[in-house]
Amino acid sequence: MIAPVHDMLALVNPVALPALRIAATFFFVIYLLFGVYLFRNRRRFFGRDPSVDNDIPAVRHMRVEVVMIPYLAVTTLILVLLIRFWLD
Repeated sequence: MIAPVHDMLALVNPVALPALRIAATFFFVIYLLFGVYLFRNRRRFFGRDPSVDNDIPAVRHMRVEVVMIPYLAVTTLILVLLIRFWLD
């Protein structure tokens, strides 16, 4: 049987919780900065590539979706878990 997150946090030493919260927030900020980097360089990563045959706008749009949908889903999940971590 899998224990809920709240039960797992109860097993962590209470003295270590502030350091874990700060570390988790720090790595989440780094993760968000990576998203900003992707956004600022989106033309370089997802723009037109003359060396690729049939590089039409629909294909470029699909490349953006393949990266952004999982990124947004993981960001939402991490943010919810981080909020629960700070509130418990």
